Amino acid sequence: MIISPPFLPVRSAGQSEESWLEAAMAPTASRLPDTHAAEGSFPLSHSLCWHNGIHIQAPTDDGGNLPVSAVADGVVRFARQPTTPNVLVGDPQNYNPFQRGGAEATPAWTDNGCVIIEHTTAIGAAGATETQVTFYSVYMHLSELGRRSASGQTHGPLWTAGDPIWRKDVVGQPGRIYGHGGQIHFEICLNKVNLTSLIGRAPAWVEPAIAPVADGRVDSIFGSLYFYLPDSTPTAAGPSLPANHVRGAHGGTALGGATWVKMTYRDGSCQFESFDLHGNSIRRLDPQPDEEYNLYRDASNRHASLPAADKAESSASGWYELLRYGRNIGRGHSVGDKDPLPAAAAHWRRIASPDGTPVWADLNAAGSFKFSDADFLTVMGWKCIDDDSTPNDQRCNSEHLKRLIQDPDTTNANRMEEEELARRVGDDAVQSKFRRMFCKFPSEWERSTTTARYGFVQQLQPFKDAPDAWGLLEKHLQAISFNGLPGDYLLADWRVHPREFIERCRASVWMSVRELLQLVPKNIIRKPGSHNSPSQGVWESPPLAPANTLLAEAGIALNMALRKFLISSTIRIACFIGNAVQETAWFRTLREASGTLPDLHLGWYGRGFLQLTNPNGALAGGNNNYYKYFRFVGRSPHVPPGPSEVSWRDEVGTDPHHAAHSAAAYWAWPDKSTPTTSNPNRPQVDDANRYADVHAANAYRTISTAAGTKIWYCNQSFTDCAAAVNYPATVGQTSPNMNGLVDRSTAFVNALMVLDDVPVFATSNGGSTKIPADFSRRRVP
Repeated sequence: MIISPPFLPVRSAGQSEESWLEAAMAPTASRLPDTHAAEGSFPLSHSLCWHNGIHIQAPTDDGGNLPVSAVADGVVRFARQPTTPNVLVGDPQNYNPFQRGGAEATPAWTDNGCVIIEHTTAIGAAGATETQVTFYSVYMHLSELGRRSASGQTHGPLWTAGDPIWRKDVVGQPGRIYGHGGQIHFEICLNKVNLTSLIGRAPAWVEPAIAPVADGRVDSIFGSLYFYLPDSTPTAAGPSLPANHVRGAHGGTALGGATWVKMTYRDGSCQFESFDLHGNSIRRLDPQPDEEYNLYRDASNRHASLPAADKAESSASGWYELLRYGRNIGRGHSVGDKDPLPAAAAHWRRIASPDGTPVWADLNAAGSFKFSDADFLTVMGWKCIDDDSTPNDQRCNSEHLKRLIQDPDTTNANRMEEEELARRVGDDAVQSKFRRMFCKFPSEWERSTTTARYGFVQQLQPFKDAPDAWGLLEKHLQAISFNGLPGDYLLADWRVHPREFIERCRASVWMSVRELLQLVPKNIIRKPGSHNSPSQGVWESPPLAPANTLLAEAGIALNMALRKFLISSTIRIACFIGNAVQETAWFRTLREASGTLPDLHLGWYGRGFLQLTNPNGALAGGNNNYYKYFRFVGRSPHVPPGPSEVSWRDEVGTDPHHAAHSAAAYWAWPDKSTPTTSNPNRPQVDDANRYADVHAANAYRTISTAAGTKIWYCNQSFTDCAAAVNYPATVGQTSPNMNGLVDRSTAFVNALMVLDDVPVFATSNGGSTKIPADFSRRRVP
């Protein structure tokens, strides 16, 4: 799933993901009368009314509001142009909830432009079957609709139902809500079938503090990892990692209390936080620097330290999965497809114990269970609310939700009255709970049911003592709602906090074939030889049909490999793809020269997504890329190679799993380059993710091609990644003399435009632009 917020401000240098999302989706500040809740809060607003989404204040750029952008690829299912604003007191769109009066009220215009988009995407796979999710995004209170165009610019006809739309296309302009400018209502909803696909289980209320009885899902895994540890979990108090890597005598004590542990890999580090059975944080330990970058080396070392009998039933790849996922996932989610790992493998990590004291604990102990953010764990606050006793109106009558709102110091025997509950809706503690709720209730935009859904307010103050107030509100609600809404949208009656949904799902970087195909540039600069060579560049348009064929077969394997080796941020994927697209001739073939030169390098020529090769066919006593990969997955290759080794070699170019898995493993493995006695200045080159994580500018470059002078962009971080997997000794050089750098950089820029939110590119005069020169985005139907 590739998803972004509906506003796309430029990210500041060093700005965290959380901080950027908060700036992109800042809630409106205004509050309605008689409530402490911010106007447009989710899932409840004033008087315990269900509210579909949230109100967002548009960020500004150059003194104006940013436009509203589509959050993901999809199809427009409903579009309605806004009514022209006026200042007439009697116009129902000038309803002023802050002055619930008649002719004396100050007009407060609310725009009614609306676009509804249906999105279908993938979040993982079980075997050969992808886990797909269809959801709807709703952009309401637009002052102007965006325009359809091939380039995403504001020309062409307005959006209409049935139009394909791509992430970051301009949906429209923010409008006014009750007179407050630069705002939109934004919502995310889906039906029960798709909610089940999203969270991996049927939506139902689950009481907290219930111990799990099985591991979480394996089709979709993203974000942080979670471990349920029973009180019998072995621990050790030593200052370093215990030496024994299989379960057995450990010389320590039991954990002493059931605990949840959260493990997060981010920016090269690994951090652990412990929670009690109710999800309350016990302690978060400091991040462990470079732990993520060293995963391959650590997995190999743990495997190497095993006794001979255990080592024979193990592999470094299996240990990598244990460190990465907490368990062995494998490529097909069946025992026969898993890289071997001892059944009694111990996963020692330093965590906070139930009393907060740091200890070493075996996260793979008997009785432990493993999960990820893709499981939307109840203990981490995720709740499903569907017990509303009046499901056809807009009033919340969910006992589960009311208990969550209630002051914890109030006993159930002295339940708070609804007016008191309504006043608590805006409390920070309550709003924090609301962020992780899936709630089932009807859409507020269906005009034909307005009276039935909102009529209950006539029994509430101030409407009860002001007979005319309901009539004004009723007309207002009808003026900003619609007839003819898509039936599938109306059936999508499960709703989630949009900010939390987007933040959570951005961690899932699983790409559908449709999304992967967009990574093939519409136009490419191909430069024979080095970018420093005198040869002229070629400007060409790669065909999409061969890529479609390859990715239909190998797309799932590629996603699994990227996920396993933590090539799991947009910049890391862009750096990987910039190389893989070029090395596979624009996703056309997994064998160098399409396999037409079988004697090239004595047969050991490039295969896979990042094509392994042995220069001059030198097996170097088994110290080569192919043999290193064979040993990583638990095989024992011989020199000289026999039928088994040749068969394994060919699998790298013919088997989707090995084509992708070898490439991602090669990306992550250490010692691609090391200093030597004769060359002490040679760089140490390990996990290429390290270079992708360093922010670098996209510098402006020109090149002569047969189609005239073209622009390409040189990014030092990407250049270092490209060097790491092609010419490791040149990592750190500003312009290494490397074949294909221009081609790879062009593919990298295209990947940035597809995957990133707001990449910035230098201009010829030293300025910056969000749209690179000579760029046209490939839009796949």
